[in-house]
This record gives sequence, structure tokens and C-alpha cells, in this order.
Amino acid sequence: MPSERIIRIGVLALQGAFEEHQRSIESISSTIKTVQIRTPDQFDDIDGIILPGGESTAMGLIGDATDGLWHALRTFVHRGDKPTWGTCAGMILLAERCVGTSAVITKGQSLIGGVDILVCRNYFGSQVSSFEMHTPPPPAPCCAGEIDELRDFDTASAFPGVFIRAPAILTAG
Repeated sequence: MPSERIIRIGVLALQGAFEEHQRSIESISSTIKTVQIRTPDQFDDIDGIILPGGESTAMGLIGDATDGLWHALRTFVHRGDKPTWGTCAGMILLAERCVGTSAVITKGQSLIGGVDILVCRNYFGSQVSSFEMHTPPPPAPCCAGEIDELRDFDTASAFPGVFIRAPAILTAG
């Protein structure tokens, strides 16, 4: 029996949740392996790439300062023959256009492009607007009509909810 082909997914590893993405992707199948992408020469050996969540400002600054990395990443993405996925900050980097400012960016957010969207970097507020709170579990399908009862939920059954500033897609296409 022929061995199964190993799929190699690159995860941009400049900053952010790259290790969490690696664990999630590798848990899907033993035939999927991930590699942390930090240099331009690593793009030849991957079958797709994930740009993780994190700080788009930091990723852009590091990417711009890493010789040849942004050019290699743009080439990989714009070639369009291999899958590319961006979550949160990764989505911002893949956008063709971006609004929203950062105090440390003087020439605008560094973008890779490739996805015809306009994103707003901090659509849901600034970093100081982020917060955590106990969140009630979602109602079971059998109780969907009894949502009023959730107002007084038991915090022992709650799970931690993390509400962060996040981007939003303002237009697509």
C-alpha cells in the first residue's frame, strides 16, 4: 500500500497565535504537518499558508524588516495556486485595502493583499475596549425558547468569554 502524501502547511511565525494554529491544524490528521515560516526560502516546500491572529502592526513591521520575506509572501499569495488563510490580523494583512490607524505606523498598515476586501483594523474599539467576563453557555436546542431564564445564570456553569478588538470586513469585491 502506498504511503499517504504529507501535506505541509506553513504558518507565518512572526508574532501572534502561530503555535495555536499549528496545534489545531496538526490535530486534523497525521498526514498534515506544519512549519513555522520566518524566512523567504521556506515557501518552496509548503502546500498552503496560514497568517494567524495577533498584532497586524507588529507583523507588518517585522515582515517589512525581514529581508525578502514580504516579497516572497506576496508572490506566494498572489500566484493563487495554493490555499491561503488569514485569521484576524492575518485577514488584515491579506486585505487589499485597510482603514484604521496605529500610533507606530507612519506609512500605513503593511499589507500583503490578495483578497479583494476593505477591512477596518479595530472595528470593535481600541485595545482598551477589550475585556473578559463570565459568559453563559449557549442554550441547548431544546431550550431555545427559554432564553429569558439565562439572565440569572449560575456563574459556576459559565465559561470565560474574551471580547477583543477585532477587524471587520467593510466591503468585499
